[in-house]
Amino acid sequence: MGNLEFLSARFKNHCYRSHSHPGYVVGVVTAGREAFYCRGTIHKASKGDIILINPDSQHDGEAASEGGWQYRVIYPTETHLAGLGGSGFNPRFRHSLVRDEELATRISTFHQSVEKNHCATEREALWLDIAWDLVARHGETSPEETYEYKDPNRIQIIQNILSNEATSSITLDEVAKRVGWTTWHMVRSFKAALGISPHAYLVDRRLHRARSLIDDGVEIAMAASEAGFVDQSHFSRHFVAAYGFTPGRYRQEMRA
Repeated sequence: MGNLEFLSARFKNHCYRSHSHPGYVVGVVTAGREAFYCRGTIHKASKGDIILINPDSQHDGEAASEGGWQYRVIYPTETHLAGLGGSGFNPRFRHSLVRDEELATRISTFHQSVEKNHCATEREALWLDIAWDLVARHGETSPEETYEYKDPNRIQIIQNILSNEATSSITLDEVAKRVGWTTWHMVRSFKAALGISPHAYLVDRRLHRARSLIDDGVEIAMAASEAGFVDQSHFSRHFVAAYGFTPGRYRQEMRA
C-alpha cells in the first residue's frame, strides 16, 4: 500500500496542539464528537463525518462531548493521490469537514479490513475506489478531467494477465506497471471499457477456478487456496456474493 499509515484511536481528555502533516489526513468519526480548528474555522465532527486536512494545513483537536471521541484515520502522502490525475495533478480538498455517509462507511470498512489482514488485492481495490471518490466528490479539481480511457490493446493485455495469473498473489500495482499505466489509470480505464473493476474481474476468475476444482472433487479449503483466495472464509464470502449460496451447498448439489 505504499507505506500508507493508519490510526485507530479513542480520546477522552487528550487535546492536540496546533500542528500539521506533510501529507493528507482523512478521518472518520465513529463515536462521540471532536472539535478542531482548521483554515480559520472551528469545526465540530460527529459520528459519520469525514475530516479532510490538506498537507501542511495547521489544525488542532479536542473532545466536543463528555465522552470524548473515537475515529479511524488514514494518512495518505501527496504521492498516494498524485497518480489520480496526469502530470502535475496535486489535489486539495475544498472543505475540512464533510458529511458523506456512504463514503464514510466505506472508509471505516476499509480501515477495519486492514486490521484483519484481508486479501492485499482486495484492500488495494478498496483504497483506490475510496481515494478516487474522495477527490472526485470533495476535491477542488476532479480527477476525471485528466484521463483518456480508450486503449483496447492494453485492456486486453490486462485481461490476459488477470486470467492467466489469477491464482497468484499478483497486485493491481504490478499489473499497471506491466502495461505502463498508473494503478489509478488502469482501474478507471478497465472499468470504463468492461463495466467491471480489475479486482472484481480477478475474483471472478478465481471463483471459476475454485468451482472447477470442487467439481473435480477437491476439498473446499484446498480449492480456495489453490484458486488464490486468502482462506476459506474469504472464498466463501465472495462465493455467496456471486452465486447466492455457499460452496458447501454447491458441492452437495453437484454430488446429488
